[in-house]
Amino acid sequence: MKLKWSKLKQDKVRENKDAVRRPPADPALLTPRPPVVTIMGHVDHGKTTLLDKLRKTQVAAGEAGGITQHLGAFLVSLPSGEKITFLDTPGHAAFSAMRARGAHVTDIVILVVAADDGVMKQTVESIRHARDAQVPIVLAINKCDKAEADPERVRKELLAYEVVCEDYGGDVQAVDISARTGSNLTALAEATIALAEMLELKADPSGPVEGTVVESFTDKGRGPVTTAIIQRGTLRKGSILVAGKCWAKVRSMFDENGEVLREACPSMPVGIIGWKDLPSAGDEILEVESETRAREVVDWRKYEQEQEKTKDDLKVIEEKRKEHQEGHRKDRDQYGSLHWKERSYLKYQAKKEHKVFRPKEKVERDSNVLPIIIKGDVDGSVEAILDLVDTYDASHECKLDLVHFGVGDITENDVNLAETFGGVIYGFNVNASNAIQQSAAKKQVKIKLHKVIYRLVEDLQEELSIRLPCIVEEHPVGEASVLATFSVTEGKKKVPVAGCRVQKGQLEKRKKFKLIRNGHVIWKGSLTSLKHHKDDVSVIKTGMDCGLSLDEENIEFKVGDEMVCYEEKEVLAKTSWDPGF
Repeated sequence: MKLKWSKLKQDKVRENKDAVRRPPADPALLTPRPPVVTIMGHVDHGKTTLLDKLRKTQVAAGEAGGITQHLGAFLVSLPSGEKITFLDTPGHAAFSAMRARGAHVTDIVILVVAADDGVMKQTVESIRHARDAQVPIVLAINKCDKAEADPERVRKELLAYEVVCEDYGGDVQAVDISARTGSNLTALAEATIALAEMLELKADPSGPVEGTVVESFTDKGRGPVTTAIIQRGTLRKGSILVAGKCWAKVRSMFDENGEVLREACPSMPVGIIGWKDLPSAGDEILEVESETRAREVVDWRKYEQEQEKTKDDLKVIEEKRKEHQEGHRKDRDQYGSLHWKERSYLKYQAKKEHKVFRPKEKVERDSNVLPIIIKGDVDGSVEAILDLVDTYDASHECKLDLVHFGVGDITENDVNLAETFGGVIYGFNVNASNAIQQSAAKKQVKIKLHKVIYRLVEDLQEELSIRLPCIVEEHPVGEASVLATFSVTEGKKKVPVAGCRVQKGQLEKRKKFKLIRNGHVIWKGSLTSLKHHKDDVSVIKTGMDCGLSLDEENIEFKVGDEMVCYEEKEVLAKTSWDPGF
């Protein structure tokens, strides 16, 4: 009876209890909604400055390095009374995944291209993201106030990417603007609203809420917080939400200015407080009827994840089993004809040699490994940094080992992990308290804090380079031309001697030399003698003649050869990793 009851419980757990989006609403229930517009384009082409002018706040001035570091959502009221929700996606190459996510929750893309710079790498990426999401584009040609601006060049360059402006017979509206001066921004807003009217954007404001997590982060006073775009229904305080493997009972809501909201309708960006855990940016938000149902959905999703992990583990086990069988077969083929005692002895010797060799390999490998811990302010920032780390090729001279990553300020646990693995902690837009920094200093753990992502990457490149073996560089000291060749007798052998004139710098007998013929180095080594007339000397300066012989007797001089005196210096190597900035 007990076994039967246990089986019934297992069957109940395995029953699909996931939450899903509702079927399309009855057209009679739909009401007009503001368009959700994404600003896209290349870094430093003026996207944030454009938003700054549109919503009359100082966002650009507050950005570290003038670059938007994570995706933000803002509701803008235009003078005409129309409203537009803007998603300000980062223009940096590292945030291409976040830009793609922004395109998939948007209705219209405003593609910003600088008139003095033209189409760049992230411009092309933005076009691709908009196309993948099947979202129409409005072209904003920015920085038209500059003397070197050429808007027509931008229009022509975009033809190569099938972005055809109305001027060339296409359907893409193009507006020449200056985000810095505010010139023609009204025309851009009108073009966006006109396109939105053609799209006839509507949504169902009734029933359970549906939406998308735009960003997520942990706030010290408020716990896990998400920025979300509501796509269906009306969100109110007390609503029970599920996103990914997290759930929330909405404790409070606020807008982009921190003002408390009573409700959030379709197309509205809203900050949500009340999550039990931190969902990921891009997770689908669904409203459920009760906390019990929310827990049920989350448990089911965790169960599904565990099942997938079990399947993956079984695949690994099966591969290991096949490897073991293959190894057993090779042993049988190799030792099959031997007596069991001989077979055992040979296997033991092989294991013994392997055991002795492995620690040596491990020491060499560890000396070229950089273990890192990454902490970021929000989920999207950490994701972008991890995407960059993924571009690091395992074949590089120094290995990169990601020990741990997470959202939030640097903790004592991070310091302990870094100490254990001998790693470096990288913090992006997060803090490390004085107590944490003192603890890290005591444990000789490096904490690197950054607010601009490419500075973090430069720091990481430098840290990788430190772990590489030094490179020996040759620095010329002097150059001389061979004007004559002869030989002198020393004992019973003849030694080749070159008569030279110093053309540049000086020749120093104690330093290294190389003999160059027709542009090719045919010898490297030291001198056995350096004479000025008949006197042995240690230095010959520019314009002076000398005779010299090499430490290798088989090398013959020819008139026209070059002798280069040089010194060797060890310099730090630089990693070849280029994340594509």
